[in-house]
Amino acid sequence: MVKIKRLFLRSFLISSVVALCFFSGLFGIAKAYENTRRIGFGEYKKAFALEDDGLRILDFTIPM
Repeated sequence: MVKIKRLFLRSFLISSVVALCFFSGLFGIAKAYENTRRIGFGEYKKAFALEDDGLRILDFTIPM
């Protein structure tokens, strides 16, 4: 029983570290995109936005 618990905790820790790295990478990409749009083009655009024509992720629009 202790081995199963230790295995579960180790797997949970590894999975949470991988998920944290993934989401912090996405957050960094979003912040860099917003600052690039603000400095380079003078536009205040969010990286992820729900607009009238669909969902906009960075420069890509998914029609809805």
